[in-house]
Amino acid sequence: MHLQICGSLDREQARQMLDRVGQVLQEMGRAYLLADLTQLDGIPHDSRRAIGEWAKTHHATAAALYGANFAMRTVTSLLFQAVRLIGNKHFELEFARDEAAARRWIDAHRARRSGPPGDG
Repeated sequence: MHLQICGSLDREQARQMLDRVGQVLQEMGRAYLLADLTQLDGIPHDSRRAIGEWAKTHHATAAALYGANFAMRTVTSLLFQAVRLIGNKHFELEFARDEAAARRWIDAHRARRSGPPGDG
C-alpha cells in the first residue's frame, strides 16, 4: 500500500488509512506500507492514539518510509516503537533515502518471509 501524506495526518485521514490497511490484511494476510513523507508536517496526538489503538488488534507486516525530515523520522520512529510494544513485536520499519530504495527493502522483506502468512 503506497501512501503520500501531505500536511498533518489528522485523525480522519489516519482512520481512512487504517481502514484500508485492515482491508489489505484481511484480503492478503499481510500488509506492507510504502509511505512518502516528504510533505508530512506532523502527526497529532489523537492520530497517534488512533494508530496505537488500531495496532492492539491489527498487525501490519512492515513499513518502508522515505522523504521524512529529521523531526518526522523521530516522531515516526517513536510511534512505531509504541506499536511494537502494544503488541506487534515483529513489525519492522525502514527509513529509506528514496522510493526506489524503499521498494527494494520491501521486496527483500517479502523474500525473507516468502512462506504463507503467519509463518514469519
